[in-house]
Amino acid sequence: MRTHVLVAVGSTLITITSIQFFKIFGMTDPSRIAANIVVGIGFLGAGTIMKEGLTVRGLTTAASIWVASAIGLACGLGYYYPAIITSVITFLTLIFLRNIEIGILGKKGEMKKRFIVKVTDQPGQLGKIGIILGHYDINIENIKFEREEDSLTIIFLVVIPQNVSLEEIFNTLSKENWVLEVNLE
Repeated sequence: MRTHVLVAVGSTLITITSIQFFKIFGMTDPSRIAANIVVGIGFLGAGTIMKEGLTVRGLTTAASIWVASAIGLACGLGYYYPAIITSVITFLTLIFLRNIEIGILGKKGEMKKRFIVKVTDQPGQLGKIGIILGHYDINIENIKFEREEDSLTIIFLVVIPQNVSLEEIFNTLSKENWVLEVNLE
């Protein structure tokens, strides 16, 4: 929320300043500064986008920062009604569509975690772990391997449903004689 308010207020001030600068000196085009605000906010938004495995996060944040800048530009130009209408639409979109997405896609209550499982280095270990995680309806998003002399460390990026007990998963994996160590990050 603070980021969005600061972007909107900053864009407003820059727009007002560019218009006043044009009125005082009359040499420069105030639309050039507004165009550069859009470009600058694009870079700020790009900084919020992160890639985790095959998942991209932060797109909505980047888009909402961009909209906050547009609202600030509109306020700076004195277009208060479009700014208010856009603010309301943006707020409703961010609040209510999130709830609809959660209801449809079932994201509510899920946790993303990293499971680190150290096993004896034998064929088929990944499949065995996959079967155990699948039993708990855990989705594997990414897998990384680190091989040592006698062991294999498998790092899983997983999505764990809300109703699954981490302790139960640990206990199930730890019971297997081929599992040397289980950790969670």
